[in-house]
Amino acid sequence: MAEFCTPDELVARWIEPEDHVHLASTMSRPNALIRVLARTLAGRASLTVSANAIHAMGHCLTMAGVVGRARTAFVGDTIPSPRPNAMYNRLPWGDPYPVEETSLLSLNLQLLAGACGLTEIAVPALVGSDLDPDPEVGPAPRTLPALRPDVTLVHAHCADRAGNLYLCGPSGEGIWGSLAARRGVLATVEIIVDQAPRGGWSIPAQRVLGIAVCPMGAHPQGLPAFPEVGLAGYLDDSEFLVDLADACGTEETRQAWYHRWVERPQDQEAYLVALGEERARELLLNEDGTGEAGDGQVTTKGFSYSLRELTVVVAAREIVELVRSRGYRSILTGIGTAQLACWLAAEQLRAEGVEITLLTELGMVDYRPAEGDGFLFSQHHVERSRVWAGTLEVLGGLVSGGKGVLAVLSAAEIDPQGRLNASRRATGEFLVGSGGANDIVTSTDTLVVARGGRERLVAEVGFVTCPGERVTGLVTELGRFRRSPEGDLRLASWCGAQVPTREAAASEALRRTTAWPTRPGPDLEQEAQPSRAELEALRALQAGTRSRTSEPRSGS
Repeated sequence: MAEFCTPDELVARWIEPEDHVHLASTMSRPNALIRVLARTLAGRASLTVSANAIHAMGHCLTMAGVVGRARTAFVGDTIPSPRPNAMYNRLPWGDPYPVEETSLLSLNLQLLAGACGLTEIAVPALVGSDLDPDPEVGPAPRTLPALRPDVTLVHAHCADRAGNLYLCGPSGEGIWGSLAARRGVLATVEIIVDQAPRGGWSIPAQRVLGIAVCPMGAHPQGLPAFPEVGLAGYLDDSEFLVDLADACGTEETRQAWYHRWVERPQDQEAYLVALGEERARELLLNEDGTGEAGDGQVTTKGFSYSLRELTVVVAAREIVELVRSRGYRSILTGIGTAQLACWLAAEQLRAEGVEITLLTELGMVDYRPAEGDGFLFSQHHVERSRVWAGTLEVLGGLVSGGKGVLAVLSAAEIDPQGRLNASRRATGEFLVGSGGANDIVTSTDTLVVARGGRERLVAEVGFVTCPGERVTGLVTELGRFRRSPEGDLRLASWCGAQVPTREAAASEALRRTTAWPTRPGPDLEQEAQPSRAELEALRALQAGTRSRTSEPRSGS
């Protein structure tokens, strides 16, 4: 039977300095446990850490020096948008520790294999990229060993008095990560309940070693509402997460942040006191927040728009045309500018009577974005999902194993063949890693939406995070790029000013703002300026009154 105790007792009793610890990634994270793990094992542990992503409070483990090696799909930060973290610039050289980089679906399948008692499992991705563990084998699917951590850390909504854990979705890889653990699960929960709630997912008590009650135990990340047990949920603390990412910039600022938020608070109560009651209250799911800011403005016909807004509007037009011509039924939404283009396109298609299902890699299925919240994985959008699933269901069953899905992603670098790099700078320094991008681009048609510039539109990517065969096109502030008969991406529509010699103007812009040895397509079109209606629809998604009501869910 699971034991009920404090977070410090959980770590002291069940984690050894050389253990393999998995950090479960649902729509909440075991962040209170991560802080305890860092504080109590600092200077005397060399853990193997696996996680969908090492970000947010996961940085504490790096600051504490308790990680010996890691296996993950992403290292960096996600708020306000995906970006590298200064602590991991030298990650490719094993500094601060060696990392086995993989894709999100591959990691999830390894955990599935571990949970099912298999020794290995074939994965559908990795081939044709620099993430391929065995590039000499050829095109056959790669086989990876099962992943069986010693202990998995989870933050669940609640537990009953028998020790069963209950989570509300989306589930990410949290269930399979928990079932794969050799010894079992260590969990924090918001509350203890007398009666098992209806709905959601459960981790049976027989797999649970110990449980600690830890209100706001996912902070600075959020927790979905679970009304069946009376939990309203709370939002990601964007301000806190930005401060944390910035603090990682120098050794001095890292130490100061670590002392304030990890060493000084000796328990969760002290941590929440340091956070402040007012700030905690502001994060409750029913409270308002703000969206992302734009960039430089363009003024035309009496109204202004940013280059980012221009890119989003043009990308939404391309998505609409692709859905009309190819009959896609679902759109897998990437993060940042890509997600805004998907949201805008979905609204435009619905206005035409075309219903499109929006998906995210963590398990939101058929969600309607809440106005005024520009973060893709916000709990506001979780509330408005008709179905809660997990990473395996979305990236595996719906994307890799399904049909009729268009993916829309961003990229740090892209070359004329459509290959993407999210892993290395030209100097070799680390970016953020694949996340689910390799799985997605390997399996389904993909449109890339990215800021232009010679540092992004490169002649040849230095690291192939994703092969380019399934990349159908690219949208930047320059216009739309599409596949030519020769197989490279060429400018097909031009967002510059209407001039008689737009082909020459576009060629000059390509020369100045890309490193591509390319030219405009033979039938270069003039892209219309964003209309007032398009801009108003986009701005309503980014800034407005958040919805207080949830869409009905058809399953979980």
